[in-house]
Amino acid sequence: MLLTRNLPKLQTKPVKMSDGRKIMQQIKEGCLLCGSELLYCQQAAPEKCLICGQTFQTTTKCQNGHYICDTCHAGNILQNIESLLMNSTEADPIALALRIFELPRLNMHGPEYHSIVPAVLVTAYQNLTGQRSLPDIQEAIRRGRSTPGGSCGTMGSCGAGTGARIAVAALEKATPLTAQPRSKANLATAQALMAISQHQGARCCKRDAITTIRTFIVTTPYFHDIELATYHCRQYKSNKTCLGGQCPYLNIRKDSSTHE
Repeated sequence: MLLTRNLPKLQTKPVKMSDGRKIMQQIKEGCLLCGSELLYCQQAAPEKCLICGQTFQTTTKCQNGHYICDTCHAGNILQNIESLLMNSTEADPIALALRIFELPRLNMHGPEYHSIVPAVLVTAYQNLTGQRSLPDIQEAIRRGRSTPGGSCGTMGSCGAGTGARIAVAALEKATPLTAQPRSKANLATAQALMAISQHQGARCCKRDAITTIRTFIVTTPYFHDIELATYHCRQYKSNKTCLGGQCPYLNIRKDSSTHE
């Protein structure tokens, strides 16, 4: 991960949307068009997405000048996630997250994880209680999409961690005027962000997503007496900023027989 004050002003040509989608399906780390390192700056600047052609304010661009907006970065993976969740009966949030991690087009990192966490928690709780509400799942995904990519650094607030507050807000029907639900939602995210901060490493969306879900299970009253799946990461080789032996989810010796 690199940090720069000014993003490169390189000449880049728009990519045909269908061609861009094909390329993005093959690259899971770094720039989804060329695989190069991403550059980050302290102040946002207008950039045109090379996939959809729309212009956005961004602090992120790759070394070759490519910029892909959050919507195009996620592609149709959120539709696949929504379909999986709506057809799920799994009440264990960890097991449900693992099923999503196995989706072939899910990127190693990205703003899609901001939707994954709250949607998984809402879905698992619905499955646990038997009270299904598909609009609540869709709303959790929608709210997660409002958290911009890179916010863990530029805003000091990991989107996976803030997914905890989205989940509580959805489950408790919180609004700015509901005292207790609003308080519970903020507390859930505070606890998740505290747990994430303990890793003291560069972002890993899978690590932070699982950390948030585990913290949510332990510190909130929604999940009790359920047997939880164990998460052992097998994708560390695809993460250039992996913590290695410092990551609580890395177990190389069990690589061949455990979940992603």
